[in-house]
Amino acid sequence: MSQENWRDLPDVELVRQSLLGKKDAFVEIIKRYQKKAFGMAFFHCRNKSEAEDLTQEIFLSTYSSLSRFDQTRSFTNWFLRIVTNHCLNYAKKKRNSPLLVDVSLFPPLLSDPAVEQIAQEQREKLFTALNQINEDFRLPLWLFYFFDRSYEQISEILEIPINLVKVRLFRGKLAIGKLIKKGE
Repeated sequence: MSQENWRDLPDVELVRQSLLGKKDAFVEIIKRYQKKAFGMAFFHCRNKSEAEDLTQEIFLSTYSSLSRFDQTRSFTNWFLRIVTNHCLNYAKKKRNSPLLVDVSLFPPLLSDPAVEQIAQEQREKLFTALNQINEDFRLPLWLFYFFDRSYEQISEILEIPINLVKVRLFRGKLAIGKLIKKGE
């Protein structure tokens, strides 16, 4: 099967083909999900090299766990659960290290230099605040805003009730708002 054909297949079929030993099918899964995995890994590591290593570990774990994937469920949510678990384990190991974000790595969205400067400062404040809040609030916010996951998907990924997802998103937004106002 050519690479173009792999691109046309849904995730579930790629999993099936991977389980049958078709390595190119898993390569396509990596291509589809590499940016998401690296993004969350980098958020936790704050170091490109460590994030790359963590991303590689995530995909190795995903590959070895494919046989446990319930093909009636969402692959994306299942995969993000693996990513979240690996990142949380990494964070536990590095608990004493402060989480720092190099916001210069995020591309500017606007072309006016003055507006870009303001936007950059706002991103810095947001990421600083996001790094200061409790992990229980940070992860749902990250999944909701950076991965566009729904309440239901976050509930599935974090294995918590949907009402708790809503509470944590609400409290997380309040905590970030207070920290940003405090810093002004």
